[in-house]
Amino acid sequence: MVADDGVSLMGVLEYLLVYTESGLPIYSKCYGTFCKTAFRNPELLSGFLSALQTLPLTISSELSLEAVKLGPTQMRFSKSIPSGHSIVVGMGEDKPEVAERIFEDISKILAADRFLNVDWSYITSDIMNDFEKVLLKSTLVNALKDHGGFEDQCSLGDQCPIHTNALLYKTRREKVWSLIKGKYAALRERMRSKE
Repeated sequence: MVADDGVSLMGVLEYLLVYTESGLPIYSKCYGTFCKTAFRNPELLSGFLSALQTLPLTISSELSLEAVKLGPTQMRFSKSIPSGHSIVVGMGEDKPEVAERIFEDISKILAADRFLNVDWSYITSDIMNDFEKVLLKSTLVNALKDHGGFEDQCSLGDQCPIHTNALLYKTRREKVWSLIKGKYAALRERMRSKE
Protein backbone atom coordinates (compact mmCIF):
# COMPACT_ATOMS: atom_id res chain seq x y z
CA MET A 1 0.00 0.00 0.00
CA VAL A 2 1.03 3.58 -0.61
CA ALA A 3 0.10 6.59 1.52
CA ASP A 4 -1.14 9.88 0.10
CA ASP A 5 2.43 11.19 0.07
CA GLY A 6 3.56 8.26 -2.11
CA VAL A 7 5.52 6.53 0.67
CA SER A 8 5.02 2.79 1.13
CA LEU A 9 3.52 2.00 4.52
CA MET A 10 3.33 -1.79 4.30
CA GLY A 11 5.35 -3.49 6.94
CA VAL A 12 5.15 -0.59 9.40
CA LEU A 13 4.61 -3.23 12.13
CA GLU A 14 7.67 -5.47 12.31
CA TYR A 15 7.14 -7.16 15.67
CA LEU A 16 4.62 -7.44 18.49
CA LEU A 17 5.10 -8.80 22.00
CA VAL A 18 2.48 -8.87 24.74
CA TYR A 19 3.60 -10.24 28.09
CA THR A 20 2.38 -10.44 31.67
CA GLU A 21 3.67 -8.44 34.59
CA SER A 22 5.87 -11.43 35.51
CA GLY A 23 7.37 -11.63 31.99
CA LEU A 24 5.33 -14.57 30.64
CA PRO A 25 4.84 -14.07 26.90
CA ILE A 26 1.15 -14.01 25.98
CA TYR A 27 1.79 -13.38 22.31
CA SER A 28 4.94 -12.82 20.26
CA LYS A 29 5.18 -12.60 16.46
CA CYS A 30 7.31 -11.06 13.74
CA TYR A 31 5.41 -9.49 10.85
CA GLY A 32 8.35 -8.47 8.66
CA THR A 33 12.05 -9.26 8.74
CA PHE A 34 12.58 -8.86 12.50
CA CYS A 35 13.00 -12.62 13.12
CA LYS A 36 15.95 -12.69 10.74
CA THR A 37 17.80 -9.99 12.69
CA ALA A 38 16.78 -10.67 16.30
CA PHE A 39 16.64 -13.41 18.92
CA ARG A 40 15.31 -16.77 17.79
CA ASN A 41 13.96 -17.64 21.24
CA PRO A 42 10.72 -15.83 22.20
CA GLU A 43 11.12 -16.49 25.92
CA LEU A 44 14.65 -15.07 25.90
CA LEU A 45 13.49 -12.08 23.87
CA SER A 46 10.56 -11.34 26.20
CA GLY A 47 12.85 -11.69 29.23
CA PHE A 48 15.39 -9.35 27.66
CA LEU A 49 12.76 -6.75 26.75
CA SER A 50 11.11 -7.08 30.17
CA ALA A 51 14.46 -6.49 31.87
CA LEU A 52 15.13 -3.49 29.62
CA GLN A 53 11.76 -2.01 30.49
CA THR A 54 12.18 -2.43 34.25
CA LEU A 55 15.81 -1.24 34.43
CA PRO A 56 14.96 2.50 34.64
CA LEU A 57 12.55 1.81 37.53
CA THR A 58 15.42 0.35 39.58
CA ILE A 59 17.12 3.75 39.35
CA SER A 60 14.08 5.96 39.98
CA SER A 61 10.31 5.48 40.00
CA GLU A 62 10.06 8.56 37.79
CA LEU A 63 12.09 7.01 34.94
CA SER A 64 10.69 4.85 32.18
CA LEU A 65 11.89 3.39 28.92
CA GLU A 66 9.85 4.48 25.92
CA ALA A 67 11.90 3.15 23.02
CA VAL A 68 15.07 1.34 22.07
CA LYS A 69 16.53 0.45 18.68
CA LEU A 70 17.20 -3.25 18.22
CA GLY A 71 18.92 -3.74 14.89
CA PRO A 72 16.93 -1.87 12.25
CA THR A 73 13.74 -2.07 14.36
CA GLN A 74 12.53 0.68 16.69
CA MET A 75 11.00 -0.99 19.79
CA ARG A 76 8.39 1.01 21.74
CA PHE A 77 7.25 -0.02 25.24
CA SER A 78 3.97 0.45 27.06
CA LYS A 79 2.38 -0.85 30.24
CA SER A 80 -1.29 -1.51 29.66
CA ILE A 81 -3.69 -0.32 32.27
CA PRO A 82 -5.22 -1.72 34.50
CA SER A 83 -3.89 -5.24 33.93
CA GLY A 84 -0.16 -4.48 34.26
CA HIS A 85 0.63 -6.34 31.05
CA SER A 86 3.34 -4.94 28.84
CA ILE A 87 3.20 -4.39 25.12
CA VAL A 88 6.24 -3.99 22.88
CA VAL A 89 5.74 -2.80 19.33
CA GLY A 90 8.62 -3.04 16.87
CA MET A 91 8.47 -0.84 13.80
CA GLY A 92 10.76 -0.34 10.84
CA GLU A 93 10.80 3.37 11.53
CA ASP A 94 10.01 5.53 14.52
CA LYS A 95 6.28 6.26 14.45
CA PRO A 96 5.18 6.92 18.06
CA GLU A 97 1.61 7.79 17.01
CA VAL A 98 1.20 4.37 15.36
CA ALA A 99 2.66 2.60 18.39
CA GLU A 100 0.33 4.55 20.67
CA ARG A 101 -2.71 3.47 18.64
CA ILE A 102 -1.60 -0.18 18.81
CA PHE A 103 -1.01 0.13 22.58
CA GLU A 104 -4.47 1.60 23.13
CA ASP A 105 -6.25 -1.02 21.04
CA ILE A 106 -4.44 -4.00 22.59
CA SER A 107 -5.05 -2.56 26.07
CA LYS A 108 -8.77 -2.61 25.25
CA ILE A 109 -8.58 -6.33 24.42
CA LEU A 110 -6.81 -7.10 27.70
CA ALA A 111 -9.42 -5.05 29.61
CA ALA A 112 -12.36 -6.78 27.89
CA ASP A 113 -14.47 -9.08 30.08
CA ARG A 114 -13.32 -12.13 28.11
CA PHE A 115 -9.62 -11.59 28.95
CA LEU A 116 -9.54 -9.33 32.03
CA ASN A 117 -9.25 -12.05 34.69
CA VAL A 118 -7.45 -14.69 32.65
CA ASP A 119 -4.54 -16.41 34.38
CA TRP A 120 -2.20 -16.62 31.40
CA SER A 121 -0.11 -19.26 33.20
CA TYR A 122 -3.00 -21.74 32.92
CA ILE A 123 -4.44 -20.85 29.54
CA THR A 124 -6.80 -22.97 27.46
CA SER A 125 -6.60 -23.28 23.69
CA ASP A 126 -10.08 -21.71 23.35
CA ILE A 127 -9.07 -18.53 25.16
CA MET A 128 -5.73 -18.30 23.34
CA ASN A 129 -7.42 -18.83 19.96
CA ASP A 130 -10.02 -16.16 20.82
CA PHE A 131 -7.28 -13.71 21.83
CA GLU A 132 -5.28 -14.28 18.64
CA LYS A 133 -8.41 -14.04 16.48
CA VAL A 134 -9.45 -10.70 18.00
CA LEU A 135 -5.86 -9.43 17.84
CA LEU A 136 -5.15 -10.40 14.23
CA LYS A 137 -8.56 -10.09 12.58
CA SER A 138 -9.78 -6.84 14.09
CA THR A 139 -7.49 -5.06 16.57
CA LEU A 140 -4.33 -4.76 14.44
CA VAL A 141 -6.38 -4.23 11.28
CA ASN A 142 -8.27 -1.35 12.90
CA ALA A 143 -5.19 0.14 14.59
CA LEU A 144 -3.23 0.22 11.33
CA LYS A 145 -5.97 1.03 8.83
CA ASP A 146 -4.89 4.69 8.62
CA HIS A 147 -1.21 3.74 8.53
CA GLY A 148 -0.98 1.43 5.54
CA GLY A 149 -2.96 -1.50 6.87
CA PHE A 150 -1.92 -4.72 8.57
CA GLU A 151 -0.39 -7.69 6.79
CA ASP A 152 1.85 -10.49 8.04
CA GLN A 153 4.87 -10.15 5.75
CA CYS A 154 7.12 -12.55 7.67
CA SER A 155 8.36 -14.97 5.05
CA LEU A 156 8.18 -17.78 7.62
CA GLY A 157 4.54 -17.16 8.61
CA ASP A 158 3.50 -19.19 11.67
CA GLN A 159 6.84 -21.03 11.48
CA CYS A 160 8.59 -17.81 12.53
CA PRO A 161 11.07 -18.77 15.28
CA ILE A 162 9.83 -16.00 17.56
CA HIS A 163 6.14 -16.78 17.09
CA THR A 164 4.69 -17.97 20.37
CA ASN A 165 1.71 -17.55 22.62
CA ALA A 166 0.89 -18.40 26.24
CA LEU A 167 -0.37 -21.87 25.28
CA LEU A 168 2.80 -22.80 23.36
CA TYR A 169 4.93 -21.40 26.18
CA LYS A 170 3.00 -23.45 28.75
CA THR A 171 3.51 -26.61 26.66
CA ARG A 172 7.27 -25.98 26.33
CA ARG A 173 7.56 -25.29 30.07
CA GLU A 174 5.72 -28.54 30.91
CA LYS A 175 8.01 -30.52 28.59
CA VAL A 176 11.10 -29.05 30.24
CA TRP A 177 9.79 -29.88 33.73
CA SER A 178 8.91 -33.41 32.62
CA LEU A 179 12.46 -33.90 31.35
CA ILE A 180 13.91 -32.57 34.60
CA LYS A 181 11.64 -34.82 36.68
CA GLY A 182 12.57 -37.82 34.53
CA LYS A 183 16.31 -37.14 34.90
CA TYR A 184 15.91 -36.68 38.64
CA ALA A 185 13.96 -39.94 38.99
CA ALA A 186 16.62 -41.84 36.99
CA LEU A 187 19.41 -40.32 39.09
CA ARG A 188 17.59 -41.17 42.31
CA GLU A 189 17.12 -44.76 41.11
CA ARG A 190 20.83 -45.06 40.27
CA MET A 191 21.75 -43.76 43.71
CA ARG A 192 19.47 -46.35 45.36
CA SER A 193 20.99 -49.18 43.32
CA LYS A 194 24.50 -48.19 44.53
CA GLU A 195 23.47 -48.47 48.19
